[in-house]
Parts: sequence; structure tokens; C-alpha cells
Amino acid sequence: MSATTAAPHPRIAELLHELTESRKELFAVVHALPSSVRDMPMPDGQWTVAQILEHLCIVEDGGGRLISKLMKQAKEAGAFETDSSSVLHALDSFAIDDTTRRIEAPPQVHPKGDQTVADSMERLQAIRERLVTALIQGSGLALGTVSHPHPLFGPLDGYQWLLVMSMHERRHVAQIRRQYAENLS
Repeated sequence: MSATTAAPHPRIAELLHELTESRKELFAVVHALPSSVRDMPMPDGQWTVAQILEHLCIVEDGGGRLISKLMKQAKEAGAFETDSSSVLHALDSFAIDDTTRRIEAPPQVHPKGDQTVADSMERLQAIRERLVTALIQGSGLALGTVSHPHPLFGPLDGYQWLLVMSMHERRHVAQIRRQYAENLS
């Protein structure tokens, strides 16, 4: 049995859809802001749009490398997916989508503040393209059989890691909307 198929496995397909939709939302909200506002300092040390995007680059780059590692582990174990049920609610118990609850990012994923919005958006696109390519190539691997601890949520399997990447991005979309509400049309 091969991990690569003509169409992505249903679980990978639904996660690719989630990742695509969260990215569309992110880019839409960033493009809706006037460029003069994107780097405007925020009160109370909140991150600017440029800093949020830089943070997302750091997180997604690390997440993509982790997914590749988990895929390699599943392949080496000969773990191929036999279940096609949805994994979209696999993190509901963590209430990640509750944006009223502040989650402090660990220092290793804090932005340095040295990237522009344009640079980060370009980098986010390149990082996402690598992730999508890896997911298509590894489609059919049982990512539910491999796991790695998340710093806040404990052990997450490969599908949950992909889902948390999308949910994390959506949390920051909500943050941008909240911080810049008066500047969005």
C-alpha cells in the first residue's frame, strides 16, 4: 500500500481545507487594513500585525517540520490510515477557539520584530506550500498513531497538530480584528 494517492485521504483533505480557509481569513484581514496601520504600535505591549505574522511564520515553520517528522515515523512504522472519519473536533475539549481566553506564547516563538508584513506574508506562503506538498506526499499515513507533546495541550497526534495550526492562525485573525476594529471596513 502506498501513502501517496491521486486524491488526498479524506482526513488530510479536510485538514488542508481548514488550513486553506484560515490562511484566506488571515490574508483577507491583513489586506483590509491600511498599510499605515499595520505597523502601528499597540498599547500594553500587544503585537503589531507585522509581529503577529512573524510569530505565525515561526510557529508554522516549526509545526511543518514536526509534521514531517511525525509522517516519517508513521511511514517507518508502516502505519497507513484505515479510518476516514472527521478529525475536525479532535481538539474541542481544549477550547482553542475561545478567543476571550488569553494564551501566552512561549518565548521561543515570540517575534523579534525584524520582519515586514510583506516579508512575513511571503514567508508564510512558502512555508505553507512546503507543508501542503508534504501532506499530499504523505496522504494515507495514519497520523493518529504518532504524537508529540504540545507545550500547552500535552500529547497531540499528527492530525491534532495540523488542526491546532489552523486554529492558532484563526485566533490571531480574531486578535487582529479586535485590535484594529476601527480600521477595518
